[in-house]
Amino acid sequence: AMMLPFLERHIALVNPDVFVALGNIPCIALLGRTGITRMRGTWVEAFGKPVLPMFHPSALLRDPAKKRDSWNDLLAIKARLQP
Repeated sequence: AMMLPFLERHIALVNPDVFVALGNIPCIALLGRTGITRMRGTWVEAFGKPVLPMFHPSALLRDPAKKRDSWNDLLAIKARLQP
């Protein structure tokens, strides 16, 4: 909560096209929700920008079967960014 104003200012300065939230901690900060397994792969909105929650890379190391889902998420990001 203490860092939220800094996050908001950074977002305003950078003005990204999309956010990729890797794991539960960024989802809590951006969306106020947790449960990455349920949220991953579904576009939501935060700070007026689209957000795609994805598994954290450490989760992919612990469970390689999640790599297929993460690859599909990366393809969704690519499609979203292409004109």
